[in-house]
This record gives sequence, structure tokens and C-alpha cells, in this order.
Amino acid sequence: MRTTRLILFLVFILILNGCNSSESTEKVESETKNELPAITIIADSEQSLALFKMEEKNIEEKFGVRLEYHYPDRMNDNLEDFLFASKKTYDIYMLFPAKIPEYVERDMLLPLDTYINSSKDIDDILPVYRNLYMKFDGHDYGMVYDGDTHLLFYRKDVFEMYNDEYKAEYGNNLEPPKTWDEYDRISKFLTKDQDNDGKIDLYGTAIFGGDAKRYIWFAERYNSMGGKYFDEEMNPLIQNELGVKALQDLIDLNDSGATPPNSMYDWIDLNNAFLHGNLAMVVQWSDTSRFSYDHKNWDSQVENKVGWTQVPADNPESPRGGVWIGRVLGISNQSSHPDKAWEIISYITSKEVSKKALTSKGTINDPFRYSHFNAVEKGAFPTKEINEEFLNTVKSSLTNPNADLMIPGGWEYMQALDENIQKALIHNSSAEEALQQTAAEWNEITQRYGRSVQANHYRQWLDLLEEVGTYEME
Repeated sequence: MRTTRLILFLVFILILNGCNSSESTEKVESETKNELPAITIIADSEQSLALFKMEEKNIEEKFGVRLEYHYPDRMNDNLEDFLFASKKTYDIYMLFPAKIPEYVERDMLLPLDTYINSSKDIDDILPVYRNLYMKFDGHDYGMVYDGDTHLLFYRKDVFEMYNDEYKAEYGNNLEPPKTWDEYDRISKFLTKDQDNDGKIDLYGTAIFGGDAKRYIWFAERYNSMGGKYFDEEMNPLIQNELGVKALQDLIDLNDSGATPPNSMYDWIDLNNAFLHGNLAMVVQWSDTSRFSYDHKNWDSQVENKVGWTQVPADNPESPRGGVWIGRVLGISNQSSHPDKAWEIISYITSKEVSKKALTSKGTINDPFRYSHFNAVEKGAFPTKEINEEFLNTVKSSLTNPNADLMIPGGWEYMQALDENIQKALIHNSSAEEALQQTAAEWNEITQRYGRSVQANHYRQWLDLLEEVGTYEME
């Protein structure tokens, strides 16, 4: 008996020592990690940092640093409201390309010319991102991290279900709309009470109604009509007949009952409405394609039911879809570790690592390299064929694309437009009044920056936009 007790006692001691050893090892590892220099990153959302978190251990081992993240509780499109009022500095800024001019004006970004000129595979980045996303005023200030494109998503099963009814009423098959008139008509037609309980359970579409990005849903219509923001002397054109029609059509669609009532959707809400089966169509960023197969993060109810194509256009030769928003990584000019920050940026945006983001349902990154479109595998999709179809649609969207206004005050111009669109959508002003007010605010912004200076930047941006739309994807 004593022998048995002695053996049990020794076993207990061994187990205890093992636990203490494990706890000690974990403690040492934690203390060692905390001793590593921190590289701080600030971003608009936790979702946009997913790739960094996936690669955190590799970065720690490769570069001898620990990553420290800063982001709001929910995706914030105007993070700068906080950032510019704060005295805190970060090593890496994740920002929308359209905001680069504002950061440069505040002397917050380190020019990356030397880093980028010496980096490998820079020619692998598509010109639309290389020349529009990364550059401002002759210098590189950001490395592209997320190449956003807009696509039209539609429910294939719903279109098939109601095809005969639509054909009987309109004389042609129910297919994804190619023009905005078709889009509005189909949206109204596909708003249905499917279970006949007196309540709408399928809406034709929805728009981004939340702050900051609703201007895109208007601008796509306006630009596809041949609309321009300014004339050669920076006089606003947004309030012209085309602008009023584009905005009035959007208001009429919102008032028609074809969109969920009182919906002020942001990006997350809009995705949820479509992926949960409440919408027949939606214009969204291209990552919605792989989210439609994601049950874990998005609780998708539409797996294998979603198709995608180019965004409608009134004139097929006009810009459509394209590269709205996106993300680049810039280095603070007050960073204590700029070289180390660049090593991390170079790693996370490299061919190999950036491709991992496109094959994951947990990230929100979209293609931006030639290599992302080549050697196609199944990626985040069930089959190689579906991935290839998706990538070919993105390619089409990058031909003659829309893009954010990359001039000094570009984001400010668009936010003035965004706020006035909201007033029109809730009937606090008419379409004409909203755009006249926008034009007045745009003139004030232009005067503040200097009309001739702005006119020069605007001409350069138009030339560049035309140039990048002519590049071959192959």
C-alpha cells in the first residue's frame, strides 16, 4: 500500500512539474514577445486587418517585431475625425487611396519612392492600382493592399423562378440588367411577397445608405451617363441635367418600395441583407462573391445561388464598376521603425502572402496583382471554374473603370456630395437643390486649395484615369 501511495505521489509531482514547466514556458514566450519592438497599425476595421492577424506569427519570427493593432469597434469610413485630432502616432496607416492627399497635406506620410523602386515584383501590380492607388503629386505614398472593384450581384435562382412572368409582362427574358433603367425596372418587379402573407419578404435591391460611401451609388449612375465632376476651370458640373436625373432616379427607386424601408445600410448591413436572402440584386464590392459561400462569418443563405456581372451603365463606353475605395499601406513619417514597417508591408502585399487573402473567406481583400489572375485554382470557391468566372468579371470591371477622385480635397468633395445625397434621399431637399448645394460647397473647397492648382490636379487625374483603362489585363 505504501509503495502504491509513493508511486501515485511521484506521478503527481511529475504532472505538477510538467504543468509548471508549461506555464513557465508560456510565461517566458509571452515576456519575450512583449520585449520585441512594437509596430503599430491603425485601420478602419478589424476585418481589414484579418490578413495581418493570419500572418502575425510569421511576421514575428521573420522580422523580430510584434504587431499592435488599433481600429474602431465597427468599420469607420471617417476614422480621420479621430485621427487628426489625436496626438498619437502609428507606424503603419491603412487608408483609402482617396485620402492620401489629405495625409500628405498634413505631413503624415513618408514618401515610399526609394522603397518601392527597389522592391521586387512591382511590375506585377495592375496599372490601375499602381498608378491610381499608390501615387500622388509625383510620389508613392502607399502600397496597395486591397484592390476593390464594384460588381453587380444577383440571385440566379430568383431570376430563373420569375423569368416567365417577367417575359409575359415585358416581352424579354429576365436577365441581369445592362442599363440603369433595366436595373430599376427589375428591382421593382422582383420585390415580392413570396409566401402571400401580406408582407414583402424579397426586395429587388438596396443601396448603401450609411454615411461616407453612398456617393458611389450615385456617381456610378452619373458617370455612366457621361457625367463629369468639373469643367477645365474647376467649375462644378454635378448640378447639371445629367446629375439631377441620376439622383432623381436613385430617389425614385428608394421611394418605389423596391428597397427595404428606412434602410441606412453600411457595407456590413448591405452584405447581410443580400447574403441572408432578402435582396434579389445588389451592387457591392467583389469580395461578396466568396462571402456567398461563407456560413461561418456571414451565415450565407444563398450558397450556389449568386451570379455576378458588370455594374449597369447607360452608355457601355462610359466608366462602369471599377476601383472604388480600396486600401493602401503607408508609413508614418514619425515612425521610429520605417525600414521595419516597410519590410512588413512588403511581406504582407507580396505575391505569395496577398494571394492567401484571396483564398480566405475571413478576409476582405480583393485582387490587385497580375499574378492574382493567373494560374487560377479554386481559391475560396468550390471549383476552379467558379473562381475563373469571378476573376474574368473583375477583369471586365477594370477596363475603363470608375475611380475615386485622387486630388487635394478629393475625399472632402465626395463627402460634401454624400451628405447632400442623404438630404435628398430623406426628402429634406430636392435632387436639384441637393446638387446645387453640393456645387456651392465644391466651389468653396476649390477656392481654399486654389482654383488653378486644383484644375491642374484634376486634368492629371482625368488623363491618368483614361490611361489606366486602356491597359491589357493579360
